[in-house]
Formats: sequence, C-alpha cells, structure tokens
Amino acid sequence: MLVLFETAAGYAIFKVLDESKLQEVDSLWKEFETPEKANKVVKLKHFEKFQDTTEALAELSRITKRCYCEVETSRSNFVPQLKFSPDKVDTMIVQAISLLDDLDKELNNYIMRCREWYGWHFPEVGKIITDNLAYCKSVRKIGARTNVATTDLSEHLPEEVEAEVKLAAEISMGTEVSEEDIGNIMHLCDQVIEITEYRTQLYDYLKNRMMAIAPNLTVMVGELVGARLISHAGSLLNLAKHPASTVQILGAEKALFRALKTRRDTPKYGLIYHASLVGQTSAKNKGKISRMLAAKASLAIRYDALGEDTNAEMGVENRAKLEARLRHLEEKGIRRISGTGKAMAKSDKYQHKRTRGFNGSRRNSQEEEKEVQESRGGGDGRKGRGGDRLSHRGIVKEEEKEEKGQGGRGRLIWLGRNCIILGLLVVVVSTRTRLTRISLTV
Repeated sequence: MLVLFETAAGYAIFKVLDESKLQEVDSLWKEFETPEKANKVVKLKHFEKFQDTTEALAELSRITKRCYCEVETSRSNFVPQLKFSPDKVDTMIVQAISLLDDLDKELNNYIMRCREWYGWHFPEVGKIITDNLAYCKSVRKIGARTNVATTDLSEHLPEEVEAEVKLAAEISMGTEVSEEDIGNIMHLCDQVIEITEYRTQLYDYLKNRMMAIAPNLTVMVGELVGARLISHAGSLLNLAKHPASTVQILGAEKALFRALKTRRDTPKYGLIYHASLVGQTSAKNKGKISRMLAAKASLAIRYDALGEDTNAEMGVENRAKLEARLRHLEEKGIRRISGTGKAMAKSDKYQHKRTRGFNGSRRNSQEEEKEVQESRGGGDGRKGRGGDRLSHRGIVKEEEKEEKGQGGRGRLIWLGRNCIILGLLVVVVSTRTRLTRISLTV
C-alpha cells in the first residue's frame, strides 16, 4: 500500500510496511512519535519538490478548491466563486511601487547634497555634467580636482565633455578641501550609484510583475501608472470595483472635494494624467482622451482581475482604437482642399459696388444709365420722354442735396479732429514750459 503525504515543500509517497498498524486508528499517532518508530511503519519511495512559491500556491489553490467542491456538492444551490490565481497576488506591486517612489525621493536628496558638497571644491563640473549618475561616477573617479589631468574619464563621459572638464579644472575657482572631506564625498557617491542600480533592478521587477498580473492595464496606461492605480485602490480587485469615472479622477480627491465645496469645475484627471496617451495630446483634448482612456482602462482592469486569460490582446486592440480617435481629434478642424473642394473654394467674380465716403461720391455711370432706361420704359411719345427728363432732373437734384449734406458733415468731422490736435499741442507746450521753470528754480 502506498500513502501520499502533502507538505509545504512538496509531495511525498510512502510505502506501508505493516498494514495492520493502520487498523488501530486511535493509537496510530504513537507509531510516529520518533523517526525510528516511523521507519518501522512506512518507507519513503519518492519526493516531488515544488520549484517555487508560485507552484506551491497553485497546488494549494487546487487542493482548497477540490475540498470546497466536495463540501458544496451536498448543497442544492450553486455558489459561483472567482478563480484564485497565485500569479495575481498584487501585494508585491503595491510594495514595489511604494519603494520605488521612496527611492526616487532619497536619490534626489542624495544627488542634491552631493552636487552642493563637491561644488565647493569643483563648481564648474556641475554645469558641464548634467546626468546625475555620470556625475557621481566621474566624481568617484576624480577625487580631488588636481587629479583631473591624469584621470581617464572616457568610460563615463564623451570625449568633448571630458576635454571641457579638464580645461575647467585648470581655471577652477573652487576652494581647497582635505582628504577626509573627499573621502566622505566619494562614500556618498558610492551610495548614489548603488541606489541607482537597485532602482533599475526594482523597476525591471515591477515591469515583469505588472505584465504577469495586469497585462491589459499595463498596455493601456503603462506599468508605473497602472501600479500607482492599484496601490491607490489597495488591490487589483478593489480597483476593478470602481467605475470608469472614479478611475479617471483617482488620485485627485483633494481637488475634487475642493471644487465641490467652492462650486467650481471638477478635475478632469488624476493619476491617469501621466499616461502616455494623455501626455501626447494637446491641452484642449486632454479631458476627452482621459475620459475615453479611463473607460477602456476600467474594462482592462476587470478583465485582468476576473478573467482567466493572461494575454494582452484586448489592451492592444483598445489602445489602437484610442490612438485612432486621438489622431481624428488632432486633425479635426483642418480642411483639406482636394477634388470638389477646390471648386467650392474658388471665389466668385468680383463686382464693383459704389460706396459713399464722408464727403459723398457720385454714383456709377452704369447705375445712372440703368435708372434712366428703367424710367423711359414707362410710356411712349413726347409725354413719356418729357416725364423721363423730369424724373432724371429730380434724381440729379436729390443727389446734389445728399452730397451737400454729407459734405457738411465731413467738414464738421474735419474741424473736430483739428480742434483735438490743437488742444493736445497746447497741453504739451504748457507742460514743457512748466518743467523748464521748475528746473530753473532748482
């Protein structure tokens, strides 16, 4: 008879040497008090070890589910449950993104202190080398600025930057420091280099965990934004319970409640603002893109949290749709002239129309001839021609009256402008004379 024994390390198969011992259930535990007594009852035949904790959690989940199903078979009602996967343990993501933010803060403080400290001895190198990691590595290799001429910095800096550093060291205005000060500065540079390397390693770990736990969310908003959303909500399952409107402003709670209290416009985005799709959008379209991105990201979160598949096909498809929508919004308003559009864009033939100035201007000769012809069309014979002449004379007299009235108005406007200019000249002259009197008295 073979016996299967399940442990936290793996599965063990034992062969029962004395099957009669199994009949005595009440006193069976006494046969396993010591290893010597256990060797008389069973013998190890095979041991299957778990490769890692992921496999152990998967086996534990399978055993737990099997036991649960055996218990629930006696119940008449079916109780649906979510599938537990050891790959979707998001606690590691919450801790990793929090540690990454802490490392960024510490790195900024250390680098600022290092630049300020070494700047007393060699201030010019801080403006020449802008990259923080290259700066710390160069300072670690240089030490005192008197060693720059004999130090090879080609491993960390380009040739032109290295030549500029060596030239600046000859005319540096920094103060002299002791060897103990240089030692402490170099020790600080070592700390910066170590923390930077560990941050790179932690970022790679976070990227791999995000692709394993939430691949669709990672494709939509990126690993950093996705991890911050999960950390802010507490877990991936809690984030899946939020609607798209909450995902959109998650991280901007203070601004939201302040806007509600003061009755102003509510914020359009929170942590999702740092996504690449929102960042590459113009200012007027950021609100629209953030709303659409939150809706698609909400679907991706629920698919990652509750779905059984671990692929990112849905995230890739939705991101392609959002990018197409973004291009449409950016190109909106730009009219293309092609085909029939060119014909529509052509301007109509220009026709001159008479416009009157402030002093009045005569009508066009074409308009006068047209009016004369229309007036002649009213009758025949001498009476018609006589009426035409009278009407034409009346039109001319009315035009002369209008020209005289408009000419009078134009003269009044001209006189008003001249009076204003003269008044300004008088004011300028009077102020100049006052200033000259004051200067003479002084």
